Amino acid sequence: MDAFVPLWCKSNYSFLEGASHPEELVERAHELGLRALALTDRDGVFGLPRALVRAEELGIDLISGAQVTLLDGSLLVLLAQDRAGYGNLCRLLSKGRQRCEKGQSAVTQDEVCTHASGLIALWGCNVAQRPQDAALFGALREAFGDRLYAAIARHQRAADGEREAFVRAHAARLGVPVVAANEVLYHVPARRRLQDVLTAIRLGRPLAECGRVLCANDSHGLPAPRALRTLFADDVAAVARTAEVAARCRFSLREIRYRYPSERLPDGTTSAQWLRTLTLEGARRRYGDAVPDAVAAQIEKELALIEELDYPGYFLTMHEIVAFCHERGILCQGRGSAANSAVCFCLGITAVDPARIDLLFERFLSRERAEPPDIDLDIEH
Repeated sequence: MDAFVPLWCKSNYSFLEGASHPEELVERAHELGLRALALTDRDGVFGLPRALVRAEELGIDLISGAQVTLLDGSLLVLLAQDRAGYGNLCRLLSKGRQRCEKGQSAVTQDEVCTHASGLIALWGCNVAQRPQDAALFGALREAFGDRLYAAIARHQRAADGEREAFVRAHAARLGVPVVAANEVLYHVPARRRLQDVLTAIRLGRPLAECGRVLCANDSHGLPAPRALRTLFADDVAAVARTAEVAARCRFSLREIRYRYPSERLPDGTTSAQWLRTLTLEGARRRYGDAVPDAVAAQIEKELALIEELDYPGYFLTMHEIVAFCHERGILCQGRGSAANSAVCFCLGITAVDPARIDLLFERFLSRERAEPPDIDLDIEH
């Protein structure tokens, strides 16, 4: 039971539904002695960056995921196993957002199955015991294979038993493991009243008229291991399986970085090699065969850092824009901190000769600043 990992947690980035900040969920998990937490906001990954920062500070493993809404109203929890899976999750959410009005999202069963690679799916989160629920489960089994789990949630509601029996029956029929996954909407029970108010606002009704739409109790807080021992005393395996699911999710947002689109390159040439070729050709145009030693050394220093930070494509694009302008007689001039770069001078982007000034290249690009370069171009109107 101590290895329990909450797999279905929504923060206030699930707008007008979750009643706690992502950081509060992470902090509460740490207080409870939990080693991991899955943040699965409704149809989005908006809260993940803030949760990640706090999780790293506290030594909590953060699992990246989302609660995904289907066109028929079904819900799935999808968790990213790896970088490819996170990409598939984001593509899926984009499709759902694009077809709906702002603030809404809905995807098709086929879209979920098409984007299944690298993702773990939890089915059963809100099943209404309809034929289409069983049909969806079968399709997910084909698409996800052993990455599909049947989720059971116990919130001490009258309908819990019947819903759980439905989920377990279909899980047994298809040989899908069952995992405990209570829905978390806030980090402590005291936030239950706030969550009620958010629900009323979302529905546009007075609180007194919301009735059974409101959560029946305060069991949507982040559960403590001790409480789970009582709640799932008859199925310890379902709780232990949450740790199994967590162990399969090794993706971290730290793997995400901007990848500049590939340029059109000669066959077999990398972006860094092509940038070097163009820069050295430009140096010969600027200086003839006698490139000053200091300039040559500066060029090598800059090219090495540009390649290390993976920015060759950006410089190639700027070179292409400038070349386009020059070929058509369009006035074009680079300015700003880019004038501190010998590479920019050799590429024709700037007109400041590094042999005649004392360069401070780090004002333009440095390893320590950890941010991409910014080349300003003034182009004739």
